[in-house]
Amino acid sequence: EEIVAFGDREPAFRRAFLSLLASPAQRGASIERILRGHAQDVLVDFYQVLNRKGRPDLLPEVALAYRSALQAARGIVDVTVTSAVALSTADRERVRETVKRRSGLTARLIERVDPELLGGLVVRVRDAKFDTTLKTKLERLHTALLERASNEIIQSRSQPPEVKR
Repeated sequence: EEIVAFGDREPAFRRAFLSLLASPAQRGASIERILRGHAQDVLVDFYQVLNRKGRPDLLPEVALAYRSALQAARGIVDVTVTSAVALSTADRERVRETVKRRSGLTARLIERVDPELLGGLVVRVRDAKFDTTLKTKLERLHTALLERASNEIIQSRSQPPEVKR
């Protein structure tokens, strides 16, 4: 993950280490010169295997798959929390406790700030999304009011007019 993140920040590094533009021999020499002694040997050896097989570009996917397997083994789940302002320590703990209570897993929070939310949170745990934002509540209220108004209009048209005496 650190190599991938560094490659995202430094395009020259990404071209040298993760791109197919350099030859396997060039990448292999760079890997040895830069990483050997600074990263664990098993990581360097693994990356050399990817390089020799002509698949250095798979490193980001391998890192993602490894993190997923490691987290599953440790009972950890990524939880993306989007809020209008940065979460307080109490809010973070409340989200962690809720995830633990509902899923039995430990939450690794990935926090995002979106000022357009107005208030509340959007919490994503795997494929589930929990939206408690004011924006969404207002949209639901708007939809419900429109639906009710439409039903009232339809009902009043389907009833015969009242006879006035």
